[in-house]
This record gives sequence, C-alpha cells and structure tokens, in this order.
Amino acid sequence: MNPLNPLRPSLGLALVSLCALLSGCGKSPEAAPSAGSAAPAAPQQLRIAAIPKATTHSYWKAAEAGARRAAAEFNVALEWQGPLDDSKVADQIGIFNNLAASGLQAILLSPCDDKALAPHVRTAAKRGLPVAIFDSPLDGKQGVDFVNFVATDNKAAGATAAKTLAGLIGASPVHEGRVLVIRFTEGSASTRLREEGFTAQLAQSPGLQITAQQFTDGSMAGAQRVAETLLGNYVKNNKLELAGIFASNQPTAEGTYNAVRALREKGVEISSKFVGFDDSTLLTQGLQNGVIDALVVQDPEKMGYLGIKSLVDHLNGKPVEAYVDTGVTVKTKADAK
Repeated sequence: MNPLNPLRPSLGLALVSLCALLSGCGKSPEAAPSAGSAAPAAPQQLRIAAIPKATTHSYWKAAEAGARRAAAEFNVALEWQGPLDDSKVADQIGIFNNLAASGLQAILLSPCDDKALAPHVRTAAKRGLPVAIFDSPLDGKQGVDFVNFVATDNKAAGATAAKTLAGLIGASPVHEGRVLVIRFTEGSASTRLREEGFTAQLAQSPGLQITAQQFTDGSMAGAQRVAETLLGNYVKNNKLELAGIFASNQPTAEGTYNAVRALREKGVEISSKFVGFDDSTLLTQGLQNGVIDALVVQDPEKMGYLGIKSLVDHLNGKPVEAYVDTGVTVKTKADAK
C-alpha cells in the first residue's frame, strides 16, 4: 500500500473548501448579489447650533420651538445655546467661538451686538463654516460673511407701531402730543432699526413729538427702573401728562407695563396710549386690563424654523433667499385671550 494514500481524501476536502470560498466557484454567475441590491445608506444627520441673544424671555423660547421643529423635520442634531440675556455680548462671543470649533456643520446666530460679533462670524466663514443670521442683523456682507438673514423688517415694524399709536391718540392729541420711548440696549441692531422706523413715521404725524427716550440694560427690571424715572417726570397734579408711550421689545414693554400699572394703582390719572412690541403672558395681561392698548407682534417661531431650514438647504446645495421677512401683526384687547 502507498503510504501517501491516506492523505488523498484530506487533500480533496481542502480543495473543495477552497473552491467554495472563491467567488463563482461551483455557482452560476446569476447567484451572486447585484451591486444595486444593497439597501441605501441612511442620510447623514447634520449637526447645527443655534445661538439666540438670550435664553430667558418667552420670545426666545418660541424661536427655540421653531428651530427644534425644523431640526426634527430635516434630521438635524440641534445645539441651542445662548447667553442669559441680550446684554451679555462677551458671553455670546465665547459661546459662538466654542461652538464654531466643535466640528459643527453650521451655526444660526442672532447677534447681541451687530458689530462685536461680525469679526467672529467672518473668521468662521473664512474657515468654511456657514453661518445664517436671524432676528437681528449683522454688520457684514450677505453671501460672503453669512448665508442669509431671517427676521422681521424692523424699520417697517417700527413704522407700524408709530401708525398704530398715532391712530389710538387721534387727531387732537392731549398733553401737547408728547410721546415717551423706552429703548432697548445700544448695540442691538434689530431694536435700533425698529426705533428708527418708529421715530421717522411719528414725525409724519401732526401734533406728535418724542419728548423723551432712553436706553435700558436689556432686562425687564432695568426697563422698569428707567420707565419709572421717565414717567415720574411727567406726573403733574396726579395726572400723567403724556399722549403716548412706546416700548420697543418684550423686556422693555414688560418693564414699562409694570411701571404704568404701578402709577395706576397709586391713583394717577392716565389717558396716554401705550403701544408695546412683542408678546408674552404678561403683555397679554396688559391688553386685557387696559394698561396696554396694542402690541406689534413678531413671529419668532417662524424665524427659528426658517433659519434652520435655510442652513439645511445651503448645506444640501439648494439656493436660499438672501433675506426672509417673517412679518408682524398688531394685537389689541379684542385679540387677547
């Protein structure tokens, strides 16, 4: 007997096993899976940050709700992070730079200060990080420094506030047509434009004049202190000698509302018409009890939604509008619920 014969069956099995491992060995070509039969890969989730001016006011909570709705719809992992209030410019710069270095695909920003944030946004753009601006403008060039701008047309909105106040005061203004303006912080471009629009339009109303105006520190409490001081200057013989009052955003309107209501509770006679800007539970209460006559209301939820959508479209190579106006409405006691 040949001593190698016992190895021959093992050798044959090895050859068969090797053949089975080779593509097409012992199989027809049709049995191999086709390249097109593999399941398509899931779309990659985008990581986008949204940085508001503040995180405490109901206005920004509405903007966040809109941004999160868009994030859920467009498969975005959203990071919502901002300073405590609108006056914390340095805090917002730090947040922006930290997020810009964290590997995100894009940032949506509402700058606390249109000039202070501009160089940081410009640097991010040069590094290839797209930034879209919402609510408040940036001192930069659209299409170069930032993708687009989603916001209220604030000059037009300020003009709407002035027309509304003039209509409420009527053709024969009391107290020599004196109007008090409670302004927001100096670096806020959105409210600055709004106040400019208000001032320009009011100048076209015969018999009305801005008799006093002052910036605040960005908080409701700060606005209340400013309003109490200015209003006190016009209380004579237990009457408030003003024809009208305008407060240019949520915290200034809320602070002014508290100051006017306190005067009423002290028994001061008030015939002044009061127009505020933005909306909140407290401001709606002011409409209901007659302290506030009208509110010019933005749509922050829409801003947050369209801001995120703009960035998603940009990242996917779709065209985006350079400027998206989200509009305003006028709310009166009849609309307050």
